[in-house]
Amino acid sequence: MVFFTFKAVADDSQDGGKYIVDMKVRNGTKSQLKFDLSKFILSTSNTGTPIKSVKHGDLTIAPMRTKTVTGLFDSATAANFNGVGEFCYLSRDFLLAYSYGADKTAGATTDNLKVASLIVQNKATTQKPSESAVNTQSHAATSAPDSETSQQTSQASTQPTTQQSQASSESVRIVNSAEQAMQIAAPFLNTTVNALRATPVDDGWQVGPKMKYADVIVHYNGRVFSPANPATG
Repeated sequence: MVFFTFKAVADDSQDGGKYIVDMKVRNGTKSQLKFDLSKFILSTSNTGTPIKSVKHGDLTIAPMRTKTVTGLFDSATAANFNGVGEFCYLSRDFLLAYSYGADKTAGATTDNLKVASLIVQNKATTQKPSESAVNTQSHAATSAPDSETSQQTSQASTQPTTQQSQASSESVRIVNSAEQAMQIAAPFLNTTVNALRATPVDDGWQVGPKMKYADVIVHYNGRVFSPANPATG
């Protein structure tokens, strides 16, 4: 009973290929309608930041009347009309039209909410991450053998811990000087700091005895690498 049309027009006065979107509303009910113009949004995806209306105040439409609001949005781009996207009021719970094709002559209308291809396209992109994760885990648990499922679960639970541990160990000790590099390298070379020299390299220091070439690399994160026998510190 309430019909929306959104028409996007390129605004060549702005950089970045911006579009201005006008909205036409036809009230086919027997009641007067009132909208808060600031509550209209153009959503792009579940995780994307919606484009908000630049208008303020109330839009009142008498029964069996039509009104047009020019410049409801002023920062949309062509991408908003070539893929997923939804014109909404307040939230995605109140869809007015899919934004696909709003830059065409006829614009995007409420009728396109019945187009199967647009329904599937937008539903897949705007599905909540939690729902997607639950569905994926459920499918894996029912389709994979028990041993495979257990292995996947074990890998999923240990991998983040391992990565976190590595990241933590790499950030605990930072080598900021040649003196620190020599102090770290001395035990690996079985010598004293006074018998070593340190030369800067791309990712740390090359450290070795002053009179012999038996160097190791001390990285900025404190790890020690010996070309002949890699070691970690």
